[in-house]
Amino acid sequence: MLVDYHTHTEFCKHAQGGVEDYVKKAVDLGFDEIGCSDHAPLPGNYDERHRMNLEEYYSQYAPMVSGLIEKYQKRIRIKRGIECDFLDWASEWNSKFIAENSFDFVIGSVHFVGPRGEEKPLFGCEYDETEIEALYEGYFLEIANSAKAGLFDIIAHCDIVKKFGSFSSKRVDELMWEALSQIKKADLCIEINTSGLRKPKRETYPGEKVLTIARDLKIPLTLGSDAHNPERVGMGFDHAINLIKKYGNGRISVFERRRRTEAKVG
Repeated sequence: MLVDYHTHTEFCKHAQGGVEDYVKKAVDLGFDEIGCSDHAPLPGNYDERHRMNLEEYYSQYAPMVSGLIEKYQKRIRIKRGIECDFLDWASEWNSKFIAENSFDFVIGSVHFVGPRGEEKPLFGCEYDETEIEALYEGYFLEIANSAKAGLFDIIAHCDIVKKFGSFSSKRVDELMWEALSQIKKADLCIEINTSGLRKPKRETYPGEKVLTIARDLKIPLTLGSDAHNPERVGMGFDHAINLIKKYGNGRISVFERRRRTEAKVG
């Protein structure tokens, strides 16, 4: 079984290609499933530069995905997903939005660290080395909170903070372990996100330090390229599959109507 559950299209306003372009690429690769998982809207058009608004979701994106599910039903299983940012102040809004839609899976992600009005984004910026420790601590606290929220099925790129530089301390290690413990407690899975292989560190999100904890806690794994271009669908999956064999007993989580089952990868 090969799936790519994490893809982004022109609807998220910082990617290229239409939804069907990603489906076609997955078909060409011989994948069993492809997930349509653009960034969900947020209340008040928060962070509108990186996501569709509510009107675009209901009038364009959702109907388009439905049409492609029908069109390609004999060639590939298209799963209706969404990547939803965890923000504690938006939890009620997100809960309502998720409940109104028949998703196969919901990816929870952390892209902002800190209280509203003082949040530090994890994209489009650089941080001084004096800020990295607090950024790491805040990030893993938010990952733990996202797992507790009861909203998600998959936790995305759960060590992406490392793109700002490596950092380790006893406190960060404790918070990392607690975050993974909360993921396990909530019975969620984490993705092996291959977009990190395209970054200077050349390491998946998460890397083997986090995957070792996940294996110890018996946290299920799934696959996502985080492609922002159709040509990147499935990119780096040979490496990711080896990690799944090492840390996930060669099995991946797959979803239908938010029910998780497992399948042998490959």
